[in-house]
Amino acid sequence: MLAGPLKFLTLRKQSAYMRNLLVFIFAILVLLGCKGKKTSLSGNEKVEVADFIAFFPEAKLPFTIADTAIGRKMNDATVIGSPVLASFVPDSMFTKEFGKEGKPKFYAIGRVSDKNKETYLFLKAATAAKQVGYVLVFDKDSKFKAGMPIVRNSSSRESFNTGSMDSKYTIALNKQRRNADGQVFYKKDAYVYNSEGAFTLILTESNELVQPKVIDNPIDTMRRNFKYSGDYVQDAKNLVSVRDGRKAGLVMVFIHFEKNKGDCRGELKGEFAMTSATTAIYRHVGDACAVQLDFTPTNVKMKELEGCGNHRDIRCLFEGTYTKKKVAKPKETKPKAKK
Repeated sequence: MLAGPLKFLTLRKQSAYMRNLLVFIFAILVLLGCKGKKTSLSGNEKVEVADFIAFFPEAKLPFTIADTAIGRKMNDATVIGSPVLASFVPDSMFTKEFGKEGKPKFYAIGRVSDKNKETYLFLKAATAAKQVGYVLVFDKDSKFKAGMPIVRNSSSRESFNTGSMDSKYTIALNKQRRNADGQVFYKKDAYVYNSEGAFTLILTESNELVQPKVIDNPIDTMRRNFKYSGDYVQDAKNLVSVRDGRKAGLVMVFIHFEKNKGDCRGELKGEFAMTSATTAIYRHVGDACAVQLDFTPTNVKMKELEGCGNHRDIRCLFEGTYTKKKVAKPKETKPKAKK
């Protein structure tokens, strides 16, 4: 007589068990779905660095970005908002390519990890006229350490460039161009990230003939009425050019230097503020660089106050003493004698 009630209780227990099992499976599926959903970084919301790094899709080595690819339109789902990026990477990383007023959009391209040491993020920065691919390095504690541009778009059909990383985490910048006669020239620069937190140039290969470089001084034609305006030189490839500023207390300066037989170059153009009668300092919001110039009637002494890595190569600084060039006076023309 107890068989019926016992069977009924057993069925109720089985039903409750199945119901709880279904609830558990549903919860697991929801949890997995949440983990699989990628966080959007296109807004202004605060983002954790782990989510920022994970936003970049994982890539396999060797990894290459060509100029033709960097110029293509990317999916909006890969967009990284400027406020989000600025919370992890300084704005000065992009000012050399886009200027202080440039407002590029940013896109996540790929991510590579070096055996729990460094993580390399490949990023695209783009305006309507210019697209640049960067590599950014984060250490094992997810702190930004360094970055550099590796590829740029090109509108020329006769030139081609790529940025790549091989299985040994060596970054190569490759450029090719074809002359009118059909001859192809190439140049390859190879870099590695070092323990000092910077990229080191380890190899340069090229089949181009080295031509003497003529420095193009973009401020050469500006006024030079200020006491210390003029050109200060060490040789043909090392120049500090000073011109009148747009108002009192400012001077416009263009600096170009080449050291170590051309292996290390630097260039800077901008307004310097006169902090004393003989001292001018470059320091601007959004640029970590700071350079001081100390003038005498015959020379100028240059000193790098804060890191100017965005304006020079790694193994050299803005420093040294430059001698003022004498300006040739125009020849006086004697009036012709009257006949």
